Amino acid sequence: MLHPFFIFLLSFTFFNLDLENLLGKKSHASSILILPEKRPHITNDYNYSLGTINDMILKEGGKTIGKILKQKIKKNENLHLFLKRVGFENKQINAITSKIKSDHPSINILRNIPTNHLIHYAIPKNNLGFGINFKIGKYKDLYVWQNNSSEIKTQITKRPFKKITLLNKIEITDNLYNSAVRGKLPKEIFSELIKTLGFSIDFQRELRKGDVFETLYSQKIDLITNEIIESNPIHYISASLKDNNLKFYRFTTKNGKSNFYDQDGKSSKKTLMKTPLNGARLSSGFGNRKHPILGFTKMHRGIDFAAPIGTPIFAAGDGVIEYSGWNGAYGKYIRIKHNGTFKTAYAHLSKIYKKRGTRIKQGDIIGTLGSTGRSTGPHLHYEILISGRQVNPLRIKLPSGKHIPKNELENFYKKQEVINSKIFAMRNKIKNNEFAYLKNLNNN
Repeated sequence: MLHPFFIFLLSFTFFNLDLENLLGKKSHASSILILPEKRPHITNDYNYSLGTINDMILKEGGKTIGKILKQKIKKNENLHLFLKRVGFENKQINAITSKIKSDHPSINILRNIPTNHLIHYAIPKNNLGFGINFKIGKYKDLYVWQNNSSEIKTQITKRPFKKITLLNKIEITDNLYNSAVRGKLPKEIFSELIKTLGFSIDFQRELRKGDVFETLYSQKIDLITNEIIESNPIHYISASLKDNNLKFYRFTTKNGKSNFYDQDGKSSKKTLMKTPLNGARLSSGFGNRKHPILGFTKMHRGIDFAAPIGTPIFAAGDGVIEYSGWNGAYGKYIRIKHNGTFKTAYAHLSKIYKKRGTRIKQGDIIGTLGSTGRSTGPHLHYEILISGRQVNPLRIKLPSGKHIPKNELENFYKKQEVINSKIFAMRNKIKNNEFAYLKNLNNN
């Protein structure tokens, strides 16, 4: 069991924690407050996993095993084929797989082992028993061994983990992506930050050196491997820019849907995202320009974003794929119909991931940036169409998404106060050189 108090952890193994930045001293590094929490229960039906199959045998009793080896599952290989490849006899394999099936009939373990999944094993020889151990998903382990009477024993256990909450502060030094990488912000958290703030911030035009982004999110850490199992959810996001300060809070309404809302309960979402990719720069605006290939002045009915080939392209809003495929000078091209008024188009893609007629959600990856068609280099040509006419994506005002219902605003304001007060308390404790702690946040 973990202690009920929480430790302020300084670690350069997994996180880059800069105390000077926390104390307000001049620094360009990121800072992270790491706040361990009480380990939650997954289920009461299983014991906790141990370090190795040998540890399990010592605990439960059984035949001594030899050297523990490890190999990964190959493509199109199930447990039966794996055991045969590493040296088990057919009679032993059949007995092992039959015992697993009879002991755990509700769990389809034998066929659904993914390629490259790691299996630890000890082969029976010279009067030694065998042992097998591998993970089932993120949170469980399967152990198989022989007792002292050579009978096969199996046990499914839960992997012990701890939950921590992190307050990650990133200061922009060059661009948001590189600053996030240096600040050890997990990819899935960065992606959610981009999707949430992409409605309110033009990442190519508005960001400046010294701008600050802050995220409050949870992580689960495997206590056996000390690896991060998952990073989610984000509870809070803020952006402090030169001309724009934003704060958004995750809240789950009574219908079970979770979204981000500002201090007044207004949705972070607009009908369309301002920029359908991240890590790019605006390379060409909307309007008349000298065409780089044709050489004469031509109306440019969209905006171009330059970025490396393969950069993911997001759907700017919910809708249905209206066109997907090659489209002349546009190259590989996707057009999405969002409603009776709005459409968006994405041109010069290197890959297309969605077919015509597919219903997609805002933020879904629909393809990757490329240089197909009439193009001088890697870029995304992005268009917004209103009633069939291209308009300047940077100038139109888009309606917001759904706000919190009036009868739920009181609960939202309470949740907001809890988060704000705890973050404020954390910062004060750090400034006073005290231990900081933050208890579990509810998911609503």
